[in-house]
Amino acid sequence: MLRLRLGRIGERVARFERDQAAFGRMCGWILTGLGERHVRHGHLVDYVEETLALFATGLRRVADGEQRLADLIGMPEPGAATPAADGGEPARPATAIIEDVLDTVEQREWVEPQLAETAPVAEFALPVDDGFALLRANGLDSLLDRVQPLRRMLDDLTGMPDVVAKQAEEWREMAAELQRIGAGLRRCLDDDFGDSDRADVRAYLEIMANNVEALHGLAAISTAMTVVTRAAGDLILLTRDIVRGVLGDLVARMVVWSGGPVMPLPVLAARLGEVVATTWRVDAYLTALVTSIANLSRSIDG
Repeated sequence: MLRLRLGRIGERVARFERDQAAFGRMCGWILTGLGERHVRHGHLVDYVEETLALFATGLRRVADGEQRLADLIGMPEPGAATPAADGGEPARPATAIIEDVLDTVEQREWVEPQLAETAPVAEFALPVDDGFALLRANGLDSLLDRVQPLRRMLDDLTGMPDVVAKQAEEWREMAAELQRIGAGLRRCLDDDFGDSDRADVRAYLEIMANNVEALHGLAAISTAMTVVTRAAGDLILLTRDIVRGVLGDLVARMVVWSGGPVMPLPVLAARLGEVVATTWRVDAYLTALVTSIANLSRSIDG
């Protein structure tokens, strides 16, 4: 039963949306790294499923008297030499490693300063009169209709938020199911073998405890992928809103300037400088986004 439930999880991993446009063309490359994690996750799920299948088949042979439990789990004969421990430090469990990943993502140290600070967002939350707000909104729409490269740039930042949200929810559901399967396996082992103190049974339980730990590790990885996927999608949408705000604010100012008297040269130069500065700001936000997403993607490597 547990093996079949794992099989259904493996099918869900295989169905994951790989469309690069999910995170927008500008940051769609993050799915290359996440896609590799999808594949590896699927392989790990398949490995645990296969292990459970092999032991289920083997235990049937043991129950039918066709094989000894000690032979099934590969126990050495009494008195046989056993490999010496290498003396190294024990490996950290996957759950502990993933906790580090979650801390890294939640602390947002991967976000570049230009996007981590609240100033860009707060700038467009300041109250303005209704007329200027209308100019900012309508002016940006008008500009995007006339300047197609600018519209394409914002479209490249948009992606498909509903697909990103669906991916994050898929990872969350898988994490919960893997946790339940691990708990179910632990409960079955305790119920079936709790009263036995044979050496071969103890060895079998030790092997199966590794599978329980593996399932909990896979659940932790799925939780981390939930957080990483949401964080990437949220930052992309935040950057898009910031860029739209910067451009809309500039367009509104240009409309106001065009309705005023003829400007002397120094004023004209200063206003041209504001246009250039806005271009630099947009470029800085986009660069910060790409760098931040690269930092985030590295957090789930390994």
